[in-house]
Amino acid sequence: MPLYRVMLFRKQGAQKLALPYNPQQKMTVKQILSNFAMMDGSKSPKEVFSADIQKDLLLLEEQEGSVNFKFGVVYMKIGQTMDDEMLSNEYGSADFDEFLELLGERIRLKDWERYRGGLDVKGDMTGKYSIYTVYEGHEIMFHVSTMLPFSRDNRQQ
Repeated sequence: MPLYRVMLFRKQGAQKLALPYNPQQKMTVKQILSNFAMMDGSKSPKEVFSADIQKDLLLLEEQEGSVNFKFGVVYMKIGQTMDDEMLSNEYGSADFDEFLELLGERIRLKDWERYRGGLDVKGDMTGKYSIYTVYEGHEIMFHVSTMLPFSRDNRQQ
C-alpha cells in the first residue's frame, strides 16, 4: 500500500510518520502536518519538490535510523592509577564479569555479521570476544579492555 512518508526535523529530534496514501483524496502539506503532535502554528514547514533534495533526505532518513555506537569499558584493580596498569589487566573480577553481562551478550567476533564498532571480525586481531547489545534500535559494541589482545612488549596497544 502506498504511503506518505513524512519526516519533521525539530530541535528535539526528528519525528517520522507514515500515513496512508489515497490517489482519489490527496492530502495537503497542512493536512499531513496536522498529524504531528504539538505542531507550532507560527511556523510553516514547506514541502520539498526538488528530486535531488528528496534523494538526500531519503539518505538522511536511512542514516538517522541506523546510528550505532561503540563504548570502551576498562577494568581497574584496587590501587591502579596509571593507564598502563589498567590496560594491562588480562582478566577482570567476578563482579566485572557480572557487570559485562548487564551490558549485553558476549559474542564471538570471528565471522560476526552485525555492527562491529571497528573491531576485527576476520582474524581475531582485536580479540576473540566482545560484548554487544541493541538498545532502542541502536546497535552497541563494547570495546572491553580485558577482552582486547595484550602484549607486555607493546606499550602502545
